[in-house]
Amino acid sequence: MAAIDVRASGIALPILACFGGGSLYGWSGYLPAVQAAYGLSYASVSMVFSLAIASFTLGVLFGPAVIARLPGEVRLAALAAAALVCLLVASLSPTFPLFVAAYGAGFGAISGAIYNHALSEASKKLRATLFVPVTVAAFGLGGALFGPLANWLGAGGWGLWSTAPAALCLAVTAALSFAIRPAHHRDRAEGGEPSAGLSFPERNGVAMWAIFACGSLSGLVVLGFSAQILSTSATPALAGLAIFLAAAGNTLGRLAAAPMARLLAPASAVAMALAITGAAVACLIFAEGHGAAVAFLFLAAFGYGNLASNMPLLVKARLGVAGFSAAFGWVFTGWGVAGLAGPWGAGYILDVTGGFRLVLVACLAASLIGLLLSLRLR
Repeated sequence: MAAIDVRASGIALPILACFGGGSLYGWSGYLPAVQAAYGLSYASVSMVFSLAIASFTLGVLFGPAVIARLPGEVRLAALAAAALVCLLVASLSPTFPLFVAAYGAGFGAISGAIYNHALSEASKKLRATLFVPVTVAAFGLGGALFGPLANWLGAGGWGLWSTAPAALCLAVTAALSFAIRPAHHRDRAEGGEPSAGLSFPERNGVAMWAIFACGSLSGLVVLGFSAQILSTSATPALAGLAIFLAAAGNTLGRLAAAPMARLLAPASAVAMALAITGAAVACLIFAEGHGAAVAFLFLAAFGYGNLASNMPLLVKARLGVAGFSAAFGWVFTGWGVAGLAGPWGAGYILDVTGGFRLVLVACLAASLIGLLLSLRLR
């Protein structure tokens, strides 16, 4: 029984770590507390999220090489503990630059390393088409829960400590991982040792990079500014609902990739996800009333979440299990580029124009470009 428990923890604990790291996706709920703590503009505070996404990308890309120096059974515990320390330092930061370093650079990078580590473990399973979407969904579910919690705690006077629930999740993950030390086993669907890396550019790799970059721009803006897209007239309760439904749509979209994998080829599933996001963003541009806007936010986030789950499956299908971490790391830099430009650009436009219409038009164009590229993918 003990052996079974340890074996099960090899996928359960990485999923739990993704759940805690996914609080990054609840940034829009944490944003008001950060803005109030340092008295900054939307553009300045949004820069933290952009940096966190860029750092997350670097964590996905280089995390495997860094943690490879550690024994396999303690890697997850070390990652969870490092993420916890970053959140604690951010909560205690007396100055904005220290907060940026701890949350934007530190927590973002460690979350990325956790994400890649968990996906790598899931991709080795015989039921990878189930475990990969569930792992990706756990990250989105973290935003669905911890974002509204941060918004609620911030309104209650918790300030920068609004991330306490996420910190608790990571503390539990680190403690369990140190205690159980799950085996770093290999039950791959395919044999072979992981390759050291993948040479890019390569036609499929470049196409997948561009598709992920274009598709991610819309989703990250929707998730990062779900409350602000409703307009400043939205009540705190409605803003919290928007944050929750956007994060919930993101999570459900990720989970939906598992049954979709049985019906559609990965490239077709990616195209469908981009079509859903594009249609929802187009409707957001002309939506009247908060009710309709919230519904379209949910659909846009659903499409993005579905894209996020299907991209690892597409990489695995096109490039194989061997070297998945390295291959997905390079493709994932497209997400990082979109994340660096999207949230900061959206915050700047919000400061200048006071509205999101121009941002949504740009998101729609990006979704359409990604859709066209996915339809041409061979």
